[in-house]
Amino acid sequence: MTAVSPAPVTDPQLGPTSVLRLHPLTRTAQGDRVVVGRADTGRFVAIPAVGARALDLLAAGRTVADVSRAVTPPDADEPVDVLAFAAGLVRLGFVAAVDDERAVAADDDAPAGHGLVVAPRARARWLFSRWGAALAGLGAVVVVGLLVVVPDVRPDALDVFFLGTPARSLAALTLITYVLAGLHELAHVMAAAALGVPARLRITRRLYFLTFETNLTGLWALPPRRRVGPLLAGMAFDTVVLAVVLTLRAAGLGPDALLAALALVEVSAIVLQFFVFLRSDVYAVMTALLGCTHLQRTTRLLLRRTARRLTPDERATLAATSPRDLAVARWYRFVHLGGMLLAAWFLVVLFLPSTWHLLVWMRDSLVTAGPTTWAFYEALVLGILLLSPRLLTAVVALRDLAERRRRA
Repeated sequence: MTAVSPAPVTDPQLGPTSVLRLHPLTRTAQGDRVVVGRADTGRFVAIPAVGARALDLLAAGRTVADVSRAVTPPDADEPVDVLAFAAGLVRLGFVAAVDDERAVAADDDAPAGHGLVVAPRARARWLFSRWGAALAGLGAVVVVGLLVVVPDVRPDALDVFFLGTPARSLAALTLITYVLAGLHELAHVMAAAALGVPARLRITRRLYFLTFETNLTGLWALPPRRRVGPLLAGMAFDTVVLAVVLTLRAAGLGPDALLAALALVEVSAIVLQFFVFLRSDVYAVMTALLGCTHLQRTTRLLLRRTARRLTPDERATLAATSPRDLAVARWYRFVHLGGMLLAAWFLVVLFLPSTWHLLVWMRDSLVTAGPTTWAFYEALVLGILLLSPRLLTAVVALRDLAERRRRA
């Protein structure tokens, strides 16, 4: 979950005597900050206690100048700049009107962010209650127990080759991974819907890894502990599926080769969620429970300050960072740095060589078979499936680059 950049707005005349009429806003304590936002648009921002007090006074109909005097400490060298604060609220789309002049964000009626908006009705609420948590917990116990007690059900790297040829096996496993990843994200969506929070689905990336992402920014309207359920819903789904698969294998039921491949996929999916440097589900839970609002940004600024001098804007951002984020980032930066080094090693040693091997295999298969044979089209389809995660990641990277250039 991330704060969303302000959208373009009309420019009402804002001055010391202005009175603001605010949209309905949620307020949630998060560490030493207060997260304020609009649940209907998905825009949230973390502000200090003085900002929350100023917001309350502005909502009560006080003028900007009155609020500035009210929140400025008696011994302060200069008054709190409530005028700039009010202008920021307008840019964020939190202000309905300034002195009865309407302030409208360009996309005021649409949830912030990119992707497909999903706001389904709350269904099967019990799955996302304590009963659902108990089911997921039972699944975790079954998984650990079977992996410890029954060695034959433990995943092996060679389990990926469950069909006649390696290419067919890996292509089929790619499709299976897509389906399971989609169901993982659907679990997030349904868990959020049970709490009345809409979600936004999109295909994105973490470094060079393709990622299906559910944007749950609306969860900022809830206390940290109530966010944990939707954030862990995907892992809960993976755990239950893995428990069923391992139980079937232990009982000798079903196609064992396919079940072994499914088990390997789900174990990998669960383990990857603990790679917090990739902003995984576990990272989201960790930041919620630790009371952080911008941990990733703060971590990167601390690392940049160690490696080089910060720009004036970066220094100002770091100076305004909450003490809680700074405290956590001081130790989390080593986790983040270690993860980035691991990702760099994986890129050089495994990812790039395997990509090149796939390209060479596809070229050789197509040239050898010729376009008049079935083997040619089989190699073409399998090659596209095998390369699809890398191709989609490249497309997403180009999209992100275009967005950054447009905002610059």
